Amino acid sequence: MTATDHGYAPAPGYLGKLLAEQPEFNSANMPDVAFKEYENIIDSSNATPWHWNKIAEDIAENYDGFDGFVILHGTDTMAYSASALSFQLGNLSKPVILTGSQIPFAEIRSDARENLIGAIQLATKPKLSEVSVYFHNELYRGNRTTKTDSSGFAAFESPNYPTLARVGIEIDINKRYLLEENDASNGLDIIHFQNNPEVGTLQIFPGITGRLLHNYLQQPVK
Repeated sequence: MTATDHGYAPAPGYLGKLLAEQPEFNSANMPDVAFKEYENIIDSSNATPWHWNKIAEDIAENYDGFDGFVILHGTDTMAYSASALSFQLGNLSKPVILTGSQIPFAEIRSDARENLIGAIQLATKPKLSEVSVYFHNELYRGNRTTKTDSSGFAAFESPNYPTLARVGIEIDINKRYLLEENDASNGLDIIHFQNNPEVGTLQIFPGITGRLLHNYLQQPVK
């Protein structure tokens, strides 16, 4: 993201150039990293099932060549993407970690650097063989994560499931709550989502009427 007259906006090539200039990412203590940037970068608020399918396909295409995957993602829909990918990537035997930042990388007080370094280091841990979200020193299960704060650095929580890992002086992995490891020899199995914009959700509440339910379920809602 770079600053524009209309706020922050995605800028092709900008992040890759910025990362190449950071000494931490060229340190001998950092894992070897290959960086891929999509040709058409979007704001995460515009993410659709098509983008989830694309990410899943790219992971499958490069699956055998890497020990883990880190996805840089905007915070607005990060929890949605993490949840979707957790169901798309069947028989996953490697870490897939989504991370991002509240303040863009180029800004002085950005949290992007620490989030990315932590995510990369966690992506080398084979026991974390699931889709997760790493933010502000905490690793959460992808389909148990929600964004709860739009202004603080601790932007995500997992209200109904413990954190999978905490990163401090040491990396503390909560092995008790990890998914059982899959058999890597079976390979990755991908499920594709249909890009159907007519799928809706209905919240049930006390006093809801049959008429309201009937009206809501009219075509084209599915």
